[in-house]
Amino acid sequence: MKYYKRLLDDQVRIALAKDEAIFILGARQVGKTTLLKKLMSENEHSFYLDLENPQYLSIINQGSEEFKAFLDSRGLSKQNRNLIFIDEIQYAKDFSSLIKYFVDHYSERYKLILSGSSSLQIRQNFKESLVGRKIVFELYPLSFSEYCEFKGEAILSKKLNNFNFWEIKDDPLRFDKIRLKALYQDFLTFGGFPKVVLENSKADKIKILKDIVTSYILKDIRHIFNLEKTDQFNHLVRLLATVMGKELNFSKLATEVKLHKQTLQHYINALEQAYIIKLIQPYYKNLATELRKTPKCFFLDNGIRNLLINNFSELEFRIDRGELLENCIFTQLQKKSKPLRKINYWRTKNHQEVDFIVQEENKLFALEVKWNKGSWANIKKFGQVYSNSEIFIVSNNLDFDIANNVLPAYLI
Repeated sequence: MKYYKRLLDDQVRIALAKDEAIFILGARQVGKTTLLKKLMSENEHSFYLDLENPQYLSIINQGSEEFKAFLDSRGLSKQNRNLIFIDEIQYAKDFSSLIKYFVDHYSERYKLILSGSSSLQIRQNFKESLVGRKIVFELYPLSFSEYCEFKGEAILSKKLNNFNFWEIKDDPLRFDKIRLKALYQDFLTFGGFPKVVLENSKADKIKILKDIVTSYILKDIRHIFNLEKTDQFNHLVRLLATVMGKELNFSKLATEVKLHKQTLQHYINALEQAYIIKLIQPYYKNLATELRKTPKCFFLDNGIRNLLINNFSELEFRIDRGELLENCIFTQLQKKSKPLRKINYWRTKNHQEVDFIVQEENKLFALEVKWNKGSWANIKKFGQVYSNSEIFIVSNNLDFDIANNVLPAYLI
């Protein structure tokens, strides 16, 4: 099967040369195992374990020395460093001790690369002993540039990867607008899970998305996080899909889904730690005039959100197409994020609002997302309040104006 390069590939390969254990975290079916097996194929001295296999889980749970004895018995190289790939590491009961043991004493012979789909379970086991002994990467559904790569548009993909949105002086893809429009509309509708992208028929795409929602979101996540109230959890997931991109009122949500507020917040946290949703907080400096507490909820994949509301209609007929575009822009900002990037939104008590405030490399950017160009009033107000910021309109309209900071959505 053909392998399609991910944005994370080069970063992980660089980290392979270091002593620290590598963690690759992300939802199921985003390509973690595919990435691990690609790295294995490039390294002769490799060994792979899936902890969903009870035999391997039993061995690793017997302790560090027993696991090393098991690896020694596999005939691995004694002269070269061996890469040990462990999938679904969250099932191991004490992997922190295991990692400390191998990094401190056997890093010249064994390099650990671990993956998992439960960020919360894994991070809860990040003990102080792992400080300086781990490197963590997060793998998301495909970005739009990765999506283009999967669709056989390698040239478009390469161009999309070669700039930051705030450095754009001229659109490098202006001659490809018609093709890009078709690709981007499909991406807005069906999202970026690799198996979905590789399918061509609408029915097959929806079938795969339905399987992800049924088996992972509505089943596995409940089991992993011990969520007992099944009906309320299912109701919550679908309700969040209807309020995507809007401010969350936890008290109102708790009443709607018939959960205690504390339980509701636990369930939302589980969805966030399982890489289904992401909450962003308001950006504020002036406590008197700006909101500072209420979060907004976004989905990390448009296809999952559309499956939950059972709507895959053509975008031109959808009343929520603006929300879909806004959610997609958020996922792009998140997927291409650098370690120090912060993403917020801005709203004043007078209801002036800007969709995204991005802080990166001591720079401040404001992005207002519009299906068409729309009004500049709110974002200009932000620019007046924060004179050190750069402001942009991000539009689905192909008649954009980069010289005046109106960017096509596909360039984010």
